Amino acid sequence: EKMHEVSFQDKEKEHLTRLQDAEEMKKALEQQMESHREAHQKQLSRLRDEIEEKQKIIDEIREYKLQLEQEKLSADYDKLKIEDQEREMKLEKLILLNDKREQAREDLKGLEETVARELQTLHNLRKLFVQDLTTRVKKSVELDSDDGGGSAAQKQKISFLENNLEQLTKVHKQV
Repeated sequence: EKMHEVSFQDKEKEHLTRLQDAEEMKKALEQQMESHREAHQKQLSRLRDEIEEKQKIIDEIREYKLQLEQEKLSADYDKLKIEDQEREMKLEKLILLNDKREQAREDLKGLEETVARELQTLHNLRKLFVQDLTTRVKKSVELDSDDGGGSAAQKQKISFLENNLEQLTKVHKQV
């Protein structure tokens, strides 16, 4: 019985040792699990920080890209606005030039009409002058034939009138 008791005590000791070993193993495993958990938490936290940092960089790049696009659009808008103003000024100049051309055309038309009237008046005066001169010459010739040659004063008048007639004819042709 003593042996049995010793054996029982040995078994109990062995059982207690095993329990202690199991308990120590459990603690070691729990510590290891806690250590792994902490490592995973740190790694997860580090990854979150990294993702957050990368997201900030992405957001900054997007914002910079949008700013560049806005600046380009603004520059393009300003360029188009300047081009539009230049076209508007050119159009106004062309309209003004066209108006001046129309006014000059109207003025020229009026001048042509005035010149035509003046030429017609000059032509009519020339006709009257030629008729008057012809009549006077005929009278003078009749008087000369009656006189026998006419006076020197009458010959001077005829010469003067013929010269005037020639000058009027030249002026009429030039006009």
